[in-house]
Amino acid sequence: MHKFTVFHALLIYTLVRLLSLITWNHNTANQFIAAILVAAFGYICLKKLSFAWLILVAEFFLNGSGHFFELFGLLSRTWFLGIFGIIWLWQKVKQDKFNPQLPRSIRVSILAAGFFLFIAIVNGFLKQHAGILVAQDAILYLFFLLLFPALEFLKYPDTTLDKIARGYILGSAFSSLIIFFIYSSWIGFLPDTYYHWFRNIAAGKITDLGNNFFRIVLPEHLLVVLAILIIASYLMKNPKDKILWFYLFCSSFVIMLNFSRIYFVALAVGFIILAFKQNLKHWFFVSTMVAASIFVMFISTHFIASRGQSTGLELLGVRMVGVTAPVDELSGAIRMALLPDIWRTIKLHPWMGSGLGTTVSFVHPVTKILETRTQFDWGYLEMLAELGILGTLAYLIFLLIILCSLAHLAYSATGQFNAPGPLLRGLLAGGAALFVINITTPALFQGFGVLYFAFVLCLVIQLSYDHQK
Repeated sequence: MHKFTVFHALLIYTLVRLLSLITWNHNTANQFIAAILVAAFGYICLKKLSFAWLILVAEFFLNGSGHFFELFGLLSRTWFLGIFGIIWLWQKVKQDKFNPQLPRSIRVSILAAGFFLFIAIVNGFLKQHAGILVAQDAILYLFFLLLFPALEFLKYPDTTLDKIARGYILGSAFSSLIIFFIYSSWIGFLPDTYYHWFRNIAAGKITDLGNNFFRIVLPEHLLVVLAILIIASYLMKNPKDKILWFYLFCSSFVIMLNFSRIYFVALAVGFIILAFKQNLKHWFFVSTMVAASIFVMFISTHFIASRGQSTGLELLGVRMVGVTAPVDELSGAIRMALLPDIWRTIKLHPWMGSGLGTTVSFVHPVTKILETRTQFDWGYLEMLAELGILGTLAYLIFLLIILCSLAHLAYSATGQFNAPGPLLRGLLAGGAALFVINITTPALFQGFGVLYFAFVLCLVIQLSYDHQK
């Protein structure tokens, strides 16, 4: 993989989406591509499982929500995970080498969280929730099982993983820029074919905020928030690294167009975490540059898109008002409309929850039509509704133990470990940011969030084990 470059990662990111868009309304062609990908991945798993692991990691970074290609009703990601998991387990059983060494606190907490997850799965079926919804929720939590092959294959430093991450950042920035240009220049009009593909397949949102300014949202943008904090952590050690500044500005541009209030709050909390035991001069400089870059990019982009008619400050004011008075905005109004049924659901089974696949109903504030959905728009309340108080506490304690272990490595004796302090501190800030984002978005039990904590846990275990040698 030494010949693999950032350009290759960017090319894969682009081709996946282009082929998906072309074959969106051609089911046979889409399944044919999926079949080729699945067959090729299966062959690679049989020949060289370590290489298949890198492909799997790249799939999570570069394949977005994973809905671009389907085979027999299953996502290509599901096929990849199933094939990799079966072959990896078969090899472990054949070699009789499966004996992961987990710290006692991690082992106990992961068993407790796993127990309550099992109860939530059973509850979901007993309460006759849709089987597909129960399975979808369960699979996201079960991404934690990737910890075990990660302990075998994921070694730091991994230059290929670094290139994949950089390709993802560039792909996210360029795609957001292109989409914004298409609609702000009136080449595309909402809702057109691309919008429907973007909404139904890429699982994103394109929202017209007025004055030709469009909000571009994708679920994988959660990773961009984490990337900003990790890159910023490195820049606080070496503020003169121009390449890192480039990737930081690319990431900031994505978050600027995403325009999610909770992401901005999460970044603020993450930067506060980064201030601990940090060169305050470097911390202030990098933090200020990030805030200033997002603000300047927003003002200039809005000014250009509006043909010089507006700087967007009035729009920024509306979004900030929504933090304290969310009922004044549609998304906030929907979030508030969800609360009565959410509280009713939690009170029905407060301790053990109603199980995975729980839905919530509300009257849409505009259409006045009763709607039912699986997304609660309140992360912690959704956890309470599905897992109950006991299950939620068990899961959160498990995640907090991971972050506490990471904090020990990052600050207590950074120089004693192989991984650099900036990475560990950036990961810690990212973990704290996820706890903030989970207030309104299922960040802690969404696929990307779960994978993030699985990666952090893998790194913590490996560094702790190396230190004990």
